[in-house]
Amino acid sequence: MKEKLVSLEEAVGLIKDGDLLTLGGVCFHRVPMELVREIIRQGKKELRIVDREPAIGFDLLIGAGAVKSVRFAMLGFELLGFALNFRRAAEEGK
Repeated sequence: MKEKLVSLEEAVGLIKDGDLLTLGGVCFHRVPMELVREIIRQGKKELRIVDREPAIGFDLLIGAGAVKSVRFAMLGFELLGFALNFRRAAEEGK
C-alpha cells in the first residue's frame, strides 16, 4: 500500500502561489500554527484564504505578505480586538 502521509514540508510544498486555502480552527483555538509557519518559511505568495472565523493564523500570513485576498465572516482576536496585520493591510488598501 502506498504511504499517504507526508511531512509538513512536503505538504506545504504542494501549495502553489495563488492557491485558495482554508486552515481550520476558530480564532485562537485549534489553528494549525506549524502549517502557517511552514507556509511563511517556504515563502508562499498571493494566497487567497477563506474561513468563517479566522484570527491568528490568517493574521500572521497577512503580516508575512503571503496573502492576496481574504474572505471571512469575522477576522479578529475576540475580546482583544482587531487582528493587527489585517487592520493595517485594510487601512492601506491592500
